[in-house]
Amino acid sequence: MTEFVLLAEVMDMISRTRKRTKKIQQAADFLRTLSAIEVSKAALFLSGKVFAESEQRTLNISWKGLLSALKQVVNIENNALFEAYEGDTGEAVAKILENTKEARQLSLFSESLSISSVGQTLDRIADAQGKGSIKEKQSLLTSLLMETSPREARYLTALVLEDMRIGLSEGLLADSIAAAFDVDPALVRRAWSFNGNLGEVARLASVGGKKAIQAVSVQLMRGVKPMLASPIENIDSLYESYPKQYAFELKLDGARVQIHKKGDAICIFSRKLSKVTESLPEIVSTVKKRINATDTILDGEVLAFDDEGKPFPFQVVMKRFGRTRDIEEAFKDTRLRLILFDMLLFNQTHLVDFPYSERRKKLEEITPSDMLVERIVSDDTSIIQTFFMKSQKMGHEGLVAKDLDSPYTPGVRGKHWFKIKHTLDTLDLVIVAAEWGHGRRKNWLSDYHLAVRDDESGDFFVVGKTYKGFTDLEFQDITQKLLDLKIATHRHVVQVKPQIVVEVIASEIQESPTYESGMALRFARINRVREDKGPMDAMTLNELKQIYDRQFRFKAR
Repeated sequence: MTEFVLLAEVMDMISRTRKRTKKIQQAADFLRTLSAIEVSKAALFLSGKVFAESEQRTLNISWKGLLSALKQVVNIENNALFEAYEGDTGEAVAKILENTKEARQLSLFSESLSISSVGQTLDRIADAQGKGSIKEKQSLLTSLLMETSPREARYLTALVLEDMRIGLSEGLLADSIAAAFDVDPALVRRAWSFNGNLGEVARLASVGGKKAIQAVSVQLMRGVKPMLASPIENIDSLYESYPKQYAFELKLDGARVQIHKKGDAICIFSRKLSKVTESLPEIVSTVKKRINATDTILDGEVLAFDDEGKPFPFQVVMKRFGRTRDIEEAFKDTRLRLILFDMLLFNQTHLVDFPYSERRKKLEEITPSDMLVERIVSDDTSIIQTFFMKSQKMGHEGLVAKDLDSPYTPGVRGKHWFKIKHTLDTLDLVIVAAEWGHGRRKNWLSDYHLAVRDDESGDFFVVGKTYKGFTDLEFQDITQKLLDLKIATHRHVVQVKPQIVVEVIASEIQESPTYESGMALRFARINRVREDKGPMDAMTLNELKQIYDRQFRFKAR
């Protein structure tokens, strides 16, 4: 069995280089040395994950829980971790263990931690549920920390808090798996998008190479990453940059869902691949009664409409979405409706490689017309513009232009689908820190540090701050959520795990020497919390820079 310390040493090497190709090669060289049993967990650990995104499990250990476990290993004060913290919680824990190693009570008969043994203990932590589970989780974590060297503790802490900072994003890890087992990176990413588990992709590549990876496809009752649309300024810009024929669909302001139907069994996944079937009983009923297919995977959105057929705001939908209690009461308050726009599987036929035009035709064959998203197919900009204005009067966000020949590419924001909004395009950013407010807001975390995700490293870089956009009740609610995600505190600033995604409106994007990102938002305001999105759905730094460049397309620079 491979010792965990060897993985820690590789993580050290990866963290010390900023070269993308070197990171990929270092990870690939290590993965190649592992057995099929170990490579799955090792791949997840390298990406900073304990469990694959397709799994519904979490460790559910907070910063406070980590501190409690650490205090069972070494005799420290409550503020010791704060004092040792310099931006990386894992390094702070390693520093504490290094400075107090003489006082640690190590077992005389302890064995070195292996990748597998760490994985098994973390599995047990996640599986601990119900009464007494908090103490059990803490005890298991304590047992791990008892056996770790300072170097191992650094990365164990990063895994537990999901705060890995070695600069190896999941995208780079996918390239590492490809390099390790001589598989085309595009095939690795495709397999990952189908099964949502990079660890399993690594295992398959290690035992079966290219053939095993090619065999991975869409599977019923297993969520698939949704295909995404790239933002573009307007209809004219679309045809200037990418002239071809498109279908223009209404851009709906609802919650994205993926529906799997296998006979009478229905499973509904959210955009983040969480199962939300229980909270949507009327959608389940609609699919059973009105979709004419035995086995299928459908892509669409859930919306709430009033009696006149106008859509309610997104927030109304989210009051129901994901709810598991008092469903009947909520059912009365908010009636939801399913609108479909794509299909990934029909009976035994996988459709992801079929062109959009054929997928739409198949969808129309099994779906009543009132459940299909309204669209036009045209290259006449005056007709398209009229439809664009109609979408606004109908209460929708704009249009989505879809290349008629495009395949369904899960998880990819490429050049096949484009979203055209009525307002200045919003930015999906992640809150990475927050400051205690002043005056009326003194009891709330109300000045939020907003960040984009770096494409290469996966790190989050701040691009601005704002306290605008929330009501008092929303300030109160998000304060508690942020405190639950707390990593460290510096005077009046609380650093948090990058988890909460917010939709932000800004008047302008500027170059800035203040932030490491090199970009800054002007007059930023939070429009809403995107509970349907996770940190990997956030805008990337490259995407923000592209928007910045477009601002000055027609201006002297």
